[in-house]
Amino acid sequence: MQDAPIVSDDRQEADRLGAVRALGVLDGPVDDPRFMRLVRLAARLFDAPKAAIALVDERRVWRVASIGYASPEAPRRGDLADRVVVTGAPADLASPIRDDQGRVLGAMVVEGPGLHGPASEEDRQALEDLAHMAAEALRASRPDTARMLQTERLNLAIAAASLGEFEWDFRRDVVRVSPRLAKITNIAPGELPAEKGQTLYRHLHPDDRERVRESVTAQLREADRYDVEYRRPLDNGEEIWNRDSGVLLRDAQGEPTYLIGIVQDITERKGQEAQRESLVAELDHRIKNLLTVVQSVAAQSARKSASLDVFLKTFAARLKSMSSAHDLLSAARWRGATLARIAAAELGGLAPTQTRWDGPELFLTPRAAAALSLALHELAVNAVRYGSLSTENGKVEVVWRRTSEGGFALEWLETGGPPATAPTTKGFGATLIEDVVGRELGGSARITYRSAGVTAMIQGAASALADGPPEEPVSAAPERIVETVVAADETIRPGAIVGLKVLIVEDSLLLALELEAGLEDAGVEVVGCAAELGEALSMVDRDFDVAVLDADLNGQSVAPVAEILRGLGRPFVFATGYADKAAPMGFDAPIVRKPYNVHQIARAVAGVTGRA
Repeated sequence: MQDAPIVSDDRQEADRLGAVRALGVLDGPVDDPRFMRLVRLAARLFDAPKAAIALVDERRVWRVASIGYASPEAPRRGDLADRVVVTGAPADLASPIRDDQGRVLGAMVVEGPGLHGPASEEDRQALEDLAHMAAEALRASRPDTARMLQTERLNLAIAAASLGEFEWDFRRDVVRVSPRLAKITNIAPGELPAEKGQTLYRHLHPDDRERVRESVTAQLREADRYDVEYRRPLDNGEEIWNRDSGVLLRDAQGEPTYLIGIVQDITERKGQEAQRESLVAELDHRIKNLLTVVQSVAAQSARKSASLDVFLKTFAARLKSMSSAHDLLSAARWRGATLARIAAAELGGLAPTQTRWDGPELFLTPRAAAALSLALHELAVNAVRYGSLSTENGKVEVVWRRTSEGGFALEWLETGGPPATAPTTKGFGATLIEDVVGRELGGSARITYRSAGVTAMIQGAASALADGPPEEPVSAAPERIVETVVAADETIRPGAIVGLKVLIVEDSLLLALELEAGLEDAGVEVVGCAAELGEALSMVDRDFDVAVLDADLNGQSVAPVAEILRGLGRPFVFATGYADKAAPMGFDAPIVRKPYNVHQIARAVAGVTGRA
């Protein structure tokens, strides 16, 4: 037979002490009527001046209920209850109180002079019965575990939500403030004179007191509950926001007796709301400004264009430049953009082997970045059409430096191209550079036409520069979308896409209509236009040669459609307005960035169908 495991005395005592604590009565209220009935019976049974239900912990005896003792607490050593716990058996007139696992938690104790002779066996058996009843009463009083867990969860939720409680006793006109509420409001914890509510209202911001009082009164009158928000000033001059919710309790006659309330610190939430409102206002302001700029650029481009076709190409190119500047600003959270990135965005895709830019690291404000981006775009377009980039040997060099006044000076220099001659009339591009850009940069701009090529000097004031954003880890930098079809790739062979069947997936109705009309003008048959992901998925089995896919369809990625098309072996083109990883990557397909024109889409379609 296998021996039973040996449990050490220390292990047994630790187990017993855990059971004593689990009762939840140590250091709690004493002389509960349930226990006092048993104590009185024991004292009367033995005609004794002292009787108690005693529990024993590490160093003391705690009398849950007692008669004849000066204090509920006594040292453990030498106490009669301690002898019972140590021996695990009755001692004199003390009988063990055991739990349902047989552990001795304490004793039913009777002691003192006045006993009528030695106790009989029947008396001792009656004492054991009382000890057994005391054990049952203790078990019944033990806190319910599920209720304790629920209480603890509630306490955690209250703490996490920055909540504090109070109770207003109308009859005594006192308010009880919880320690949690004291931490939130700096009102002293405990019971305070309510002064008809003045104690609570006194801590509100003076400008909010009357409003809150009227609101609380009206809400209580209507529904016996209220919910208000208000400010509260701090000693350091700052303000915090509180939300206060309460319920009115009434007696049987309908008279108010208590107001129970909860106060929450909502300062962080109010700060977030104010920040959102500020961001929305700023966004509204920027959108209106952007629309005004687009309207102005459209009007000026139309006024200076010789034909509708020239206007459309010029206007689309300028919008593209504005979009590139927007991407740079967005990447820097609209704090600005570096001059080097602006130059790279405007020159990098035109003629990589014929352009160069160099200068110190300068970070421009959003306004200055947008203006300079347009200026470099106008100079680059002019160089491609008439200047040094119209030949294979021409060069464009852009250099900049800081000025002694704290601003910057940028020089545009063209060499190796045809001789430059000043135009007979000043076009919008020149006006944009010399007048608008100079003013937006707080400086000046001047174009010079020399026989060797065009030069331009652009100067910006110190106000055009901003502190650069904090450097981000390389791993945190978002993956940029590489546009594979740019404005310079618009030219395609005449009739290259005639007869192709195209599926358009685009959630913007106006853009889809414009794209459909443009492609049909080029001889394409549009077999369908889908604006939603589900609609697009239902069209993939139609007969078409190529698809144009908007990367994002009302917040849903078009990747499932692209995956199906790739599996079917059908070519497709991505069109996207995103500058980061929001577009579906990992597909071998051309990417056209918005704002685009029909020519770029046609070029991409021709490329993927082998008709370029």
